[in-house]
Amino acid sequence: MNSSEHTVEITPAGQLRIAGVLDAYAAAQLRDELDRAVKEQAQLTVDLSAVESCDFTALQLFCSARRSAERAGKRFVVTALPEAVVQSCAAMGLSPQAFSAEGSE
Repeated sequence: MNSSEHTVEITPAGQLRIAGVLDAYAAAQLRDELDRAVKEQAQLTVDLSAVESCDFTALQLFCSARRSAERAGKRFVVTALPEAVVQSCAAMGLSPQAFSAEGSE
């Protein structure tokens, strides 16, 4: 995949599956899909297992979505972190746990 190739899909069970390269080119779609999913789902699990790379913009979007879910009393969990995401977090001084929030709807 090149820097503009990524997919964002929400399953009927409320899982958001994200794949490909998460960079500035993916940011607008990723932001819109995360916002929509947080608003529409009582709880949201984000599966990142197919993410090839992730930049600071995407990490910020995950943190923002987590905060939005938290404010709404919703559960927001990021699962299946590939090494590329873990490395990006480490480079930015972030803990991957910064992406998960437990709430009570």
